Amino acid sequence: MKKVFTFSVILLSLLYFNNCSGNNVQSSEKKAPKVKSDKLKEGDSKEKGNDDKKETDTIPVSIKVPERGDINSFLLFSSNIDTDKLVKIYPMTSGIIERINFDEGDRIKKGTVLAVLDDREASINEKKAKITFLQQKAKFNRQKEIYKKELISKEAYERLQFDLEQSRLDWEQKKLLLSYTRITSPISGLVSKRHVKAGNRVNMNELAFTVVYTREKIAVVNIPEQEKKQIFVKQKAIITADDTVLNGYVKLISPAIDPDSGTFKTTIEVKDVDNLMVIGQFVNVKIIKKVHKNVILVTKDILMFEGDKIFVFIVTKEKKALKKEVKIGFDDGSKVEIVSGIKETDRLVSAGKSSLKNESKVKIIKPII
Repeated sequence: MKKVFTFSVILLSLLYFNNCSGNNVQSSEKKAPKVKSDKLKEGDSKEKGNDDKKETDTIPVSIKVPERGDINSFLLFSSNIDTDKLVKIYPMTSGIIERINFDEGDRIKKGTVLAVLDDREASINEKKAKITFLQQKAKFNRQKEIYKKELISKEAYERLQFDLEQSRLDWEQKKLLLSYTRITSPISGLVSKRHVKAGNRVNMNELAFTVVYTREKIAVVNIPEQEKKQIFVKQKAIITADDTVLNGYVKLISPAIDPDSGTFKTTIEVKDVDNLMVIGQFVNVKIIKKVHKNVILVTKDILMFEGDKIFVFIVTKEKKALKKEVKIGFDDGSKVEIVSGIKETDRLVSAGKSSLKNESKVKIIKPII
């Protein structure tokens, strides 16, 4: 009985051990695929990380293409628009202003009557002088026939001639004084200033109007003496003010150097047919020294300055930025002449240069307008 019991315990222990082992095996078999899945996820993460890294290594840039054109070497000065033909008009006689015909801003022609003074007294005097002249003329004609018959002396006849001429001159004087009651303009142009009012009395020393001829404007500049050999009459000039650009030329060159400033006065004539600039307006004057025609031009935002050297980045077909040294020529302030280093078809980096190194990978983007 005791032996049977012992055998039963041993048998139950063996069965229990086998069940535990089987469960462990099944558990191990079930976990194996999970390890494989984790490895796949790890591989996917690495590939995604590499793609992100490649995207980060690509630098966005904007590009521009060179163009061909003309560029100038020039001297730049500041000045104000002026005119040689500015007339200050004073009355030729005293009197009360009856009527003003033109005001500031009106365009007038030479001889236009700007204002009229009270002319009653002057008109009466002119009529009296005219009557006196006609009387003397009639008297002279009568005495002339008598003189031909030798009925009066030569002395009396000459006296009549002198009296006639005297009356004629007196009449001419009175007509002139009558004309002085009309204030007229000696030139064509614009009335820039009216200094008198209707109903007021004016004297001969009182300024009445200012008239300017606006179609011929000038700008005066003072040029350093070392540039004197570079300046000549009829030399081309460009005059700019805000968005207005006009052509001009050197009209006058002073032969003397100012010892205080070391400069010489130069007058530029401005061609302003459409009256785009006004007297006194601030302008920039470029006097053209030389012109380079049909050269490669780039904007200044393409250039990089490192010491005394100048570089650009050229974008290749493989979308790499190659750093290239260039030589420049004339610079007009917005565009620069490229003498050597690039071709007309090269794509040049204009924005994003600061992040680039030689052979950096780039991505071309359109600039935000």
